[in-house]
Amino acid sequence: MGSGRVASAATLVLIHTVAPLISEFARWCAEMAPDLNIYHVLDEPLLERIRRRGEGRADDAQRLLEHLEFAVSLNADVVLVTCSTVSLLVDSVRDLVDVPVIKIDEAMAAEAVRSGPRIALIATNETTLEPSMALILGESDRAGLPVEIRVVVVPDALAALLNGDEATHDQLVANAIVEAVPSADVIVLAQASMARATTRLDRGGPLIPVLTSPELALREVVRALALSRTDPPTPREAPVP
Repeated sequence: MGSGRVASAATLVLIHTVAPLISEFARWCAEMAPDLNIYHVLDEPLLERIRRRGEGRADDAQRLLEHLEFAVSLNADVVLVTCSTVSLLVDSVRDLVDVPVIKIDEAMAAEAVRSGPRIALIATNETTLEPSMALILGESDRAGLPVEIRVVVVPDALAALLNGDEATHDQLVANAIVEAVPSADVIVLAQASMARATTRLDRGGPLIPVLTSPELALREVVRALALSRTDPPTPREAPVP
């Protein structure tokens, strides 16, 4: 095919822990990489167990590994773990399967470090903070660019989202973004589920970057496919900032 699309469509398996992300990623994938075969795996109890414990443990990593092995059985070409909290477990299991496994926020962390030293990290789930900060600090060390991270947690937003009140979630996160702007060079929305809140910002948005993980992660998916296929899907601009 001369259009840059794959003749035999590649397969992407997405592992979610928040149900609303299924429809969001279906839309983003359709817009950015429409040639991909997409499968969604949802495991809400995995996130809830980590939240209750306050940390991920060996049995949580084993559960993630089972999802990865299931993805391999579906002939996945790449797997994307869309939960920032669960991403902390990825390093312990990604080498146990013969398929690239991408963390939702790896590319975002690298972009944040390049965007400026004062980083406002906004999250709606406290268990996301440790993996998100670890990724950013790791990228800071690799790039030799010191950063200062200011953490903002909006816990009521996640409760609203899980209860189906998406409007309240979006507005609470948007308010936190606006409040963080004066003291930051870049704003990082720690969870993919928060990307939708950027639609609540005024036209033009803040005068500093507001980084969301879905678009950057899907571009990593396309790059991973480019390493193994001669005619990878061509990434398109996504509607998320």
